[in-house]
Amino acid sequence: MANQPTTDQQNQRHEGRTSQTYYTFLSELCSPGDMTREQAEKACVAVLGTLEQRIQSTESSKLESQLPQKLQELLDHSDIDRTASAQRFDKDEFLNMVAASLDVSLEEAEAVSRRVFATVRAQISEGEAEGVASQLPKDIAQLWRDQPV
Repeated sequence: MANQPTTDQQNQRHEGRTSQTYYTFLSELCSPGDMTREQAEKACVAVLGTLEQRIQSTESSKLESQLPQKLQELLDHSDIDRTASAQRFDKDEFLNMVAASLDVSLEEAEAVSRRVFATVRAQISEGEAEGVASQLPKDIAQLWRDQPV
């Protein structure tokens, strides 16, 4: 079986597909052209990290399992406490947390949150998107479902 790919070749192909999926995800997030890759990564960690503080850890794990591997790794290396129970907060507090994390205004935090959420929703199943929304208060659920402006 000389034509069978080696484990190294398989790993390289897998890494290439993983990188491409992540690159596509970031490209979609940056598509208006006003965000660098580094800013997009920080935005993802800030917005998704704050979201994960609001939903149950089991739902958070389901959500992350449908995200690109490299984004999962970014979230794994963030300061998110996955052992803590879900916190209760509304949209205003959510946006304040994102704004503080990114050092931006509340308006910018809302715009970035909409973009991150829309990009994430495009990556996950409808069932998972609804699973996340079902654990959010109405105002954050609406933010989750809204299209970027």
